[in-house]
Amino acid sequence: MKNNMKNNMKKVFLTALIFAGICSFTVNIQQPKPVIPYPAATKYAKVLYAIAVNTKEGSISNMGGHSVIKGTGQFNWKPEIDTEGEYEVILNYSVPKEGVNVSVTSEKNTISDAIGITKGVFDGGKNWYNFNCDRKLLAGKLLLKKGVNSIALKVNAPEQSFETVINTLELVPVKDKASALKDIGKAIASRPKMNWFSSLKYGVMFHWTSLTAPPSGPLKPYEQAVNDFNVPDFVNMVERTGADHVIFTGCWAETYIPAPLEKWEKEYPGHTTKRDLISEISDALKKKNIKFILYLSTHVYAKYGKVDTKEFERLNYELISEIGARYKEKINGYWFDGWYQSYQKHPGFDFEKFYKVCKIGNPNRLVALNSWLYPSVSEWQDYWAGEVYDPGTTPENKIIRSGPGKGLQFQSLICLQGDWTHTPLNTKVHPNRLSAAEMANYISACEGKGPVTINIEIYQDGTIGEESLATMEKLKQLLKKK
Repeated sequence: MKNNMKNNMKKVFLTALIFAGICSFTVNIQQPKPVIPYPAATKYAKVLYAIAVNTKEGSISNMGGHSVIKGTGQFNWKPEIDTEGEYEVILNYSVPKEGVNVSVTSEKNTISDAIGITKGVFDGGKNWYNFNCDRKLLAGKLLLKKGVNSIALKVNAPEQSFETVINTLELVPVKDKASALKDIGKAIASRPKMNWFSSLKYGVMFHWTSLTAPPSGPLKPYEQAVNDFNVPDFVNMVERTGADHVIFTGCWAETYIPAPLEKWEKEYPGHTTKRDLISEISDALKKKNIKFILYLSTHVYAKYGKVDTKEFERLNYELISEIGARYKEKINGYWFDGWYQSYQKHPGFDFEKFYKVCKIGNPNRLVALNSWLYPSVSEWQDYWAGEVYDPGTTPENKIIRSGPGKGLQFQSLICLQGDWTHTPLNTKVHPNRLSAAEMANYISACEGKGPVTINIEIYQDGTIGEESLATMEKLKQLLKKK
């Protein structure tokens, strides 16, 4: 009875905080205290994309999944709205300076607000992709009618050279706000304890795929390459790098996977293998106390944009269910790619159900849905995919407080060389773009808050370049001295 009373009081406390409608606050669900990021994309939101407008005005260019406005500009949409009423408006944007104001206009009214500097891992970055997208709940309520609406977002910058990044405008019916926040709270409460993950120091990632090239000679057929893969040598190489975890590709640009999966073979005949390379690598790494995380390219295996949402969901549920049931504790986590694209094409996707599917065979298996530079597509995941490419601003906490990964356990994915993969024939992997010292300093600054994963270009025979291995061995030694 006492436990029931405590649980009920806890639910009442959580509900009271959620209904307060604060954009970002903490709740004592587990340690460390999680951030409940409202606003956030949910199944209740109507999402308007800056790269998919009816018309636009001003100097606006599209890059990736966002638009860049120089000075003042305007986006115009004509979305179909299901329900008439008041809507909260959430802007997904990035600006490096103060002074930008926005207004959102419907056929019935206009709301306006100032948008401030966004913070995150890319503070101080100078490359085009070094910006911190975040969500802001704009002041006021937008009135919309049922049916087709004309909606305009105007960005007013203090000077013409000023650049503002706009990703999306999210519309949440006021009547659904409580349900949206309840869904977010439920997702956060479902996450397992992740102390083992946040205590990891650094790991390595390998895009070993059907297109991965050898250092010389022709590309082997995929199944032959899988059969020839030397697992003991590969794991010995990983051990020499000092990594405490490995992210290894199952499926990347094509639908091949190095395992005898029946459902996968049924969907993609000839794209599986008799040898179970996933199991062999995981088992060998476990003997070295190295965690195994499986990379899967959702937008490839689930045919995003080529099928309707029902079929997209079926492919995700069936294929991932089989993998989870087969490998159980052999897979410590998933790293799913392609989610900012997939969510745009399939906004009705049931993330809660998919999250539960991902836990089949191992309820403590962690899940990341890669949204690249943009805020998370769903709170139904456990850690930030963190595809940052460059070492960035280090986190203050295990749970990210600002920027695209807000509310998730920190993890950072950086790239040792100039590309993620090695696909050109008869060429060597790219030279290193990061030194051992640079990586050591970054990893040390992140220690205890979450792991740094280093992507290393790999050859088809499962080896890496001499320079890559030497740099990683030096990194291992530098971190031992710290």
